[in-house]
Amino acid sequence: MPQSSWRAAGLLAALASWALATGPAMAGSDSVNGCSLTTATLCPDASLAHADLRGAELNHSNFLKADLTGADLTGAKLREANLNQARLPGARLERASLGKTAFRAAQMQRTSLQAAELTEANLQNAKLAEANLSQARAGGASFNGASLQGADLRQADLRGADFNAAELRGAALQGADLRGANFQGANLAGADLSGATMDGTTQWRGAMVDGCKGCPLH
Repeated sequence: MPQSSWRAAGLLAALASWALATGPAMAGSDSVNGCSLTTATLCPDASLAHADLRGAELNHSNFLKADLTGADLTGAKLREANLNQARLPGARLERASLGKTAFRAAQMQRTSLQAAELTEANLQNAKLAEANLSQARAGGASFNGASLQGADLRQADLRGADFNAAELRGAALQGADLRGANFQGANLAGADLSGATMDGTTQWRGAMVDGCKGCPLH
C-alpha cells in the first residue's frame, strides 16, 4: 500500500478512536450505550451523560436513576416517562414534551427547561437550583418540597402548580401566571414576582416572603 494510503488509514483509525472516546453515540443511532431510543424504552441506571438525544421519541420510557448529566434533549418527547432520581445537572430540555413525567428527587441543577411542556409533571423534592424554566408550561405540576433557589421561572405558566414547602429563595418569577398556585410554607425570600398574575385562588399561608418583590404582605 502506498505511504499516503497508510497515512489516510491511520488518520481514519485515529478519528474512530476519538469518536468512541468522546462519549455516547449521537441521536440518529438506534441506541446509545445500550439504551434503545424508542418509545417505552427501559433504561434504568443508564449512562447517558452528554448524549445527543435531540428530538428523541421516548414517551412512557423508564430512566430511573439514569445519568443524563449535560445531555441534550432539546425538543425530545418524554411524556409520562420515569426520571425519578435521575441525574440531569446542566442537561438541556428546551421545548421538550414532559407532560405527567416523573422527576421525583431528580438532580436538575442548572438544567434548562425553557419553554418545556411540564403539565402535571411530578418534580417533588427535585433539585432545581439555578434551573431555567422560563416560559415553561407547568400547569398543575408538583414542585412540593423542591429546591428552586435562584431558578428562572419568568413568564412561566404555573396555574395550579404546587410549591408547598418549596425553596424559592432568589427565584425569578416575573410575569409568571400564578393563579391557583400553592405556595403554602414555601420560602420566597428575595424572590421577584414583579408583574406576575395572581388572584384569590393563589395560596400563601405560611409562606416566607422577606425581601420578596411582588409577594402579598401577611
